[in-house]
Amino acid sequence: MTTAPSLAIGRPQRTWAARPVVTQAILAAAALAAIWVAGPVFGLEVPAGAATMLAVGSLALAVWPARAREISVLACVALLVVSLRPARAAYHLALVVVLYGCRRRTWKLFLALGLGAVVVPKALYAASGGRAALDAAGLASIIFVTLYWAREARSGKTPVSAAPADWGALYLMPFNPIYAIAFGPNDVWRARRVDGRLVLAGAAVCLLKAGGLLALRRAFPLGNYAAWSPEALAALPAGRLWGVVALNYLRLVLLLSGLAEAGILVARLYGWPLPAPFRFALLAWNPVELWRRWGIYTRKFLLKTVYFPLGGSERHRFRNVMSTFLASALVLHSGWLGSPYWIVGTGGWRDHAIYFGLQGLAVCACLAVWQVTGKDSGSDRALRWSPARVPATLATQAFSAWAHIIILAQGVPLTGPSGRFRLMARCLGL
Repeated sequence: MTTAPSLAIGRPQRTWAARPVVTQAILAAAALAAIWVAGPVFGLEVPAGAATMLAVGSLALAVWPARAREISVLACVALLVVSLRPARAAYHLALVVVLYGCRRRTWKLFLALGLGAVVVPKALYAASGGRAALDAAGLASIIFVTLYWAREARSGKTPVSAAPADWGALYLMPFNPIYAIAFGPNDVWRARRVDGRLVLAGAAVCLLKAGGLLALRRAFPLGNYAAWSPEALAALPAGRLWGVVALNYLRLVLLLSGLAEAGILVARLYGWPLPAPFRFALLAWNPVELWRRWGIYTRKFLLKTVYFPLGGSERHRFRNVMSTFLASALVLHSGWLGSPYWIVGTGGWRDHAIYFGLQGLAVCACLAVWQVTGKDSGSDRALRWSPARVPATLATQAFSAWAHIIILAQGVPLTGPSGRFRLMARCLGL
């Protein structure tokens, strides 16, 4: 008989209480200033009221560290009220409370989740002609967090008997209204400590990525697919076409990683010393390593909820890899769960299925080569320079940029003489 793990590991450390409030105020000012400056470059607008709530909440943590989870939850509630209409915020909070009451019975939990996060919001939207739109991104986050918790609870890695503050912390992290990331219980229910160097480093990274993205936009205004008509793109020489493909890919990496960094920066300010969500993904030297470094929290969620339950690398490895990539396409990236519509156009499903199918095939091909050569897939994971790494890195990034044509060039039809498939063929000299 196994004993459920204790939540004691998540209690605040006593040493944190000695942190001066003035130090926390400086860190809050640096972090929020970085988000305020960098956010608009990433398409992220943080209202003054929301920034004020974040600052007040982080200072309250320095004063009452023993109430870290309760304060974090209250800060998120305040942000929801400020960022959303009162009715939307109330619905969001009510759904979290209902799920807490259903957590001991799996069928009740998933029934409440399906009705509360999918059926009711979509039905309200349809019945009201689009006037009763709830917080789609927040509802999608609730779905993923619940699936994550249910999987961890079923495997015995987290207790079912979570306290209200612990449960609330899963769903109501203070950075969720800024950028929602699906975290598991072991990410959230951990000892808190504010690492000043980590907060300042995160602020600097946010500013650097925003600066890089802004510089690319100004230096290469024609680097965006949207700046070209399908016919003009199709007429570009192969070398210039590759330039447009590479610029769009680089801009996407800076945009996605910058947004995620902003969310992680707030998490660090509130005492979660979480690692960066993108770990030098542009330096990955094979497809497997690329996905180990790209969106590590999304990857962790997919491994926990799809890959390992299917058998992981123990049985049917290649099938499991492809299933995981396609699950990412159909569940996380098609937009259906986060959309208020009952029906999402085929483009969302189709394009992401093709894109993630290509990426999954590349990962499977890499694993197959390693299997034949006897290479351990867990070895050679450290960043280092070598003559062999340079062409491998260039080839890996070129393939990824090439595959991204499917989902980035949305203004171009998929097929036809000027379609995305034709652009991909022209990149290959065909």
